[in-house]
Amino acid sequence: MSASEDDSLEQIGCDLLAEHSGAQVVIKRTMRKVYDALEDRAKGRFEAVMKRWCDNPSHLTTEMFNPNEGRSPRHNVMLQAFKNNSAKARLYGFAKAVSNRKSFIIIDADVAKKQNKADPNILKRAKGRVDDFLDQYGTKDK
Repeated sequence: MSASEDDSLEQIGCDLLAEHSGAQVVIKRTMRKVYDALEDRAKGRFEAVMKRWCDNPSHLTTEMFNPNEGRSPRHNVMLQAFKNNSAKARLYGFAKAVSNRKSFIIIDADVAKKQNKADPNILKRAKGRVDDFLDQYGTKDK
């Protein structure tokens, strides 16, 4: 990663979680503690799926990734989720170019799931966070 890419992630308040094949998965710093608190096995599984997303999202199964969790209300951006059903956890985010790289920005998480279905309250919150992010940082490449 170049210094300018580091700066771009810094500007949008994100940390790098995974990169592969010229793409990256980043997480908002406000969500970092939640992610870091996951068990190592769950993080390892998420990171493997993230690298596969970087290669080609269409190769992910519905057990690994949901490409359609609904759209954000103001910017109409598709919310997506990395899934780990054994850990009952989901990481919510959206695809956006950062420093001209295909990027997935994790904006919210549900790590205390009781069932495999998405929690509608967390989905609503995540969609709002997508819009808030885009309001703050814009819709164009950073």
